[in-house]
Amino acid sequence: YKGVNLKQRNDGRWYARIKILPGHYYDIYGRTQSECYFKLKEFLDKPKLQTKKKKDVEARIKKASEPPAYTLNDWYDYWRATYKVTECRESSIRRMDNIYNKHVRRSTLGAVKLQELTGPMIQEFLSEVKSDCMRLKIYTHLSDMLKRAYLTDVIKKNPCEAINRPKYRARERLAMEPDEQKLFLDEVKDSENYPIYALMLYEGLRTGEAKALKRNDIKQNYIIVRSSMNDKNEITATKTGNIRRVPIFAAFRPIADALRSSDPAPILPKINKHTANDEFREVMKRLGMDYELYSLRHTFATNCARAGVVSKQVALWMGHSDVSTTLRYYTNISG
Repeated sequence: YKGVNLKQRNDGRWYARIKILPGHYYDIYGRTQSECYFKLKEFLDKPKLQTKKKKDVEARIKKASEPPAYTLNDWYDYWRATYKVTECRESSIRRMDNIYNKHVRRSTLGAVKLQELTGPMIQEFLSEVKSDCMRLKIYTHLSDMLKRAYLTDVIKKNPCEAINRPKYRARERLAMEPDEQKLFLDEVKDSENYPIYALMLYEGLRTGEAKALKRNDIKQNYIIVRSSMNDKNEITATKTGNIRRVPIFAAFRPIADALRSSDPAPILPKINKHTANDEFREVMKRLGMDYELYSLRHTFATNCARAGVVSKQVALWMGHSDVSTTLRYYTNISG
């Protein structure tokens, strides 16, 4: 009919294919040749039907060519799964999720579509974050997310380019002075958490490594550091994934002799991510000091520097993959 052929399918039905636009067709079906013919005739004799079908196809083509209408929350989930999960440690992903879910996902900004997001909207949102440190962390995540959206043509312009990067200077983690170390050790010598403090101060272990240490990891002359406790109280590999041996130094030897055993049990009966943290803060208040628990590890590196130990050797003991980390962050010798 009008140059359009009717054909029969293998299943017995009849059909006619009509070209709507280049590369796009509309199929009409009928159980019999006669039924298919009259449906075809009705369609071709009514220009309004053809116009409507053409508009439907054009709208579908246009929609397919447009980027998905992501909200900021939708894009975070996609960006996280596609670009971050494969690159970052699980602990980094958890921290990132905590920051985004607490501050952005529940806000009105999270429901805004990416194409409607503007620099002033983000700037106003960041100005309401009270902590300078948290403001910078949120900005860093948003900046990376939106840069990726721009590079993949999801958005035509990156709104973060119109934002002033928040300023924040982290407090320097200093090492304890020798007299402060003596005051601290006298204060905690009877604490059940003393082995944790000693492993960090005398042996340079990370907090999680000290908490994950087993009694049978303490040998006669060295300690095998093979695992760490994460913030979910799970025992995992060390931060850099390596296994290292740290010599037992003179100051730690009496403690090592008391802890050493063939039993693969933790050095403390009950231990978790909060162990020693609260007590350390209380001790600092009593002594009038302002250090963090991790400062004990800084102090170990600084004590090594005071003793003239080569920085490369200190980096190996501490498990740093790059000696520049040891030099930049862990050696704080005062004037």
